[in-house]
Amino acid sequence: MNKRCLTFAVGLCLAAGSAWGAFDRVQTTSGTSSGRYVGMSAYKVTLDKNGVDTDVPVNTIVTVFYDREPAKLTSAKRAVMEGRYEEALEELAEVPAAELSTPEMQQDVAYYKAFCNAKLALVGNKPVLDAGKEMSAFVRANSGSYHFLEACELVGDLLVAMQNYGPAETYYGYVAKAPWPDYKMRAGVAVGRARLAQNKIAEAKAAFESVVSSAAAGELAESQRAAARLGLAQCQVATGDADTAISTIQTILAQADAENLSLQARGNNTLGTALRKAGRNKEALLAFLRVDLLYFQDPSAHAEALSNLAQLWETMHHPERAAEARGTLKSQYPQSPWSQ
Repeated sequence: MNKRCLTFAVGLCLAAGSAWGAFDRVQTTSGTSSGRYVGMSAYKVTLDKNGVDTDVPVNTIVTVFYDREPAKLTSAKRAVMEGRYEEALEELAEVPAAELSTPEMQQDVAYYKAFCNAKLALVGNKPVLDAGKEMSAFVRANSGSYHFLEACELVGDLLVAMQNYGPAETYYGYVAKAPWPDYKMRAGVAVGRARLAQNKIAEAKAAFESVVSSAAAGELAESQRAAARLGLAQCQVATGDADTAISTIQTILAQADAENLSLQARGNNTLGTALRKAGRNKEALLAFLRVDLLYFQDPSAHAEALSNLAQLWETMHHPERAAEARGTLKSQYPQSPWSQ
């Protein structure tokens, strides 16, 4: 091959490589799926893989990384995945608008800003009303987004935080309409918690029992079933049956995935509350300490644990430890209901 032909061939390969090398990546709960983004709905993201359309269901999606999205947007998504919401907001604020070359990228910026503000509001570090307005605006404008169901759930959670329970159940209803059993179960758990917050114990129990009795199988379904069993234990605590609740919770925690930090945190808090009601303060202290030391990644649960620790340390005549727990609560979660 002469030099001119070689130069042409190299140029052709480079051009083809730049076109063929472009891809979008869908991060899922089990790995990464790559291809060329084709479209989305509330229930799926579609990728073109070598000329074949492949649907990735939303109940398995963690996030989508678009080809040529701004680096700041990518780093913000990674911060969100790791629960670093303040840092994610800082990254999103620096995303150049001119580099948001597709509607999907623009949608992601809007969603992740609302998502971070919602998560921070739920632990008392942002105004709940403002976060609710922002996320509900996203829901109204983006019913065809793969973020839609998660956004609806968050609007519901924010409404529960504002004690606006009826509309909250309406938003959880959108999640319940999803085609996957684990999402229907997820909505059932959320409804049960909303009813528990209203002290509607019988209604909460019915919601949790419907989740537990679901025939759905698989890891995602089992996670929701465990959350519902924990909800039933909370109902037992609320009705004064602390001893039964203690036994139930201990079994749930022993069988639960150790890496399910949210369930472990909520479970240990519920166990601590039941033990306090049973007058077993030393054991209750250990349960709340586990949340403080091992499962602090869940901010809401951590705030609850710190509040209980402050009270228990006072009861057990350790004012310096009580002051330490109270100080951590005030500094990390200044606007949390548990700080009041």
